[in-house]
Amino acid sequence: MELRLDDSPAYGVVQVAVGGEIDLVAAGVLERFLLGAVADRRVPEPGLVVDLSDTEFMGCAGVNALLAVQARLHRMGGWLLLTDLSPAAARVLQVTGMNTMLTIGTMSDLELVDD
Repeated sequence: MELRLDDSPAYGVVQVAVGGEIDLVAAGVLERFLLGAVADRRVPEPGLVVDLSDTEFMGCAGVNALLAVQARLHRMGGWLLLTDLSPAAARVLQVTGMNTMLTIGTMSDLELVDD
């Protein structure tokens, strides 16, 4: 699995690109990386955009990691947005029904204000 922190699209928003395979082992790494990236910003109501366009495989553990990150962000008053889903990521989210539990969209769906 490859993780890349991209340029922030706005204050308080972290953008991460995920590539490769999100299997049982990688899921824990992904969850810690995403939560750590948000924690480093130390802002109220943090936003996290996760680009899944280069994700070749995502197992149920990967889905659970994203759900855990979303729940943690919501408790902090923040949000999670999944963008550019690869066919593999889209398929597992649809088959598990988690495409209705996780927010999936595009950057243009957000109303970002640069401070």
